[in-house]
Amino acid sequence: MSMRQDMAPVEQPWPSISVVICCHNSGSRLPETLRHLAEQCTPAGLRWETLVIDNASTDNTASVVDQLAAQYPSLPLRLVGEPKLGTAYARQRGIAEALYEIVLFVDDDNWLAPNYLALVTETFREHPEIDGLGGMSTACCEGPEPSWLQRFERWYAVTGPARGKSMLSEDSFLWTAGTAFRRRTLDRIRDLGAPLLVSGRRGQSLDAGEDHELCYLIRLSGGKLYRHSGLHFRHYLPASRLTWDYLKRLHHGGGLVSVKLDAYRLSSTNSIWPQWILQCWSAHLVNVCLQILVRRIALWCSPAVEGDPRVLNLEVYRGRLEALWTHRHRYRQMIARAAAAANS
Repeated sequence: MSMRQDMAPVEQPWPSISVVICCHNSGSRLPETLRHLAEQCTPAGLRWETLVIDNASTDNTASVVDQLAAQYPSLPLRLVGEPKLGTAYARQRGIAEALYEIVLFVDDDNWLAPNYLALVTETFREHPEIDGLGGMSTACCEGPEPSWLQRFERWYAVTGPARGKSMLSEDSFLWTAGTAFRRRTLDRIRDLGAPLLVSGRRGQSLDAGEDHELCYLIRLSGGKLYRHSGLHFRHYLPASRLTWDYLKRLHHGGGLVSVKLDAYRLSSTNSIWPQWILQCWSAHLVNVCLQILVRRIALWCSPAVEGDPRVLNLEVYRGRLEALWTHRHRYRQMIARAAAAANS
């Protein structure tokens, strides 16, 4: 008995998805974020859930989640506590608690477009080579937009609107905000056995970097990252974050975390300099001191105004100098750890 030649191909099922929202004192931000999730237009048969990870909050985050669960009965919502403060720890708890194949990280101030989940699941189903999938984001400002915001928007995890037709392209870095990962990829990273070096933001601290560490680990494990220009969310920016002082603090935090990220960057870089210099704490200390001196002289000769990138570059190097001194006794050890992960 021969099979019919005109039978339609069997359609692959939708991959299931866990949305993970990491929160610290997010009671005022969660209602709008969860409203956008409740309004998702998902395909029939898609299994999904929303996990709110309460990361040592001291406000009414937990009670707000309970209220919103009652307000949106169709939204599959679950609250999980993580007492160890730090975004990376909250995300690790979210991964451990997630039930489904795809883990989508959404920040507490990300407002997803109505087709976000549908497009994420469709893209993962049609492209098995993708390990991480990010999208595009635009700023939604509370109050007037600073004149310098567009120039430095990437420090706020904002890409700007997509240009041209919707397309999928490989990328080397994705913010975790609005980015989805295959669960098996995250499990593969765990199996590398490399302890996390970057804890992420802790309360009011601005030394993030856990996004970079995750992307480095995925690429070290052989994974591929892509960005889909058709995926879009709005990133709500309160007035308190739209100040020049806050942006300087962001850059200082970037400098602080850059020393830990050296462990990944220097273990995989192609450079004209020998590895012993690249991995030498003293060489980095001399370099950063020279960079600070040059920038201070430039600012003395030509005073800065708000929006001057020279001021922000100086903050990065000031933060880096502070972190180099803090980690002076374990700098080589951190780099060796990342190199071991890369060769495992």
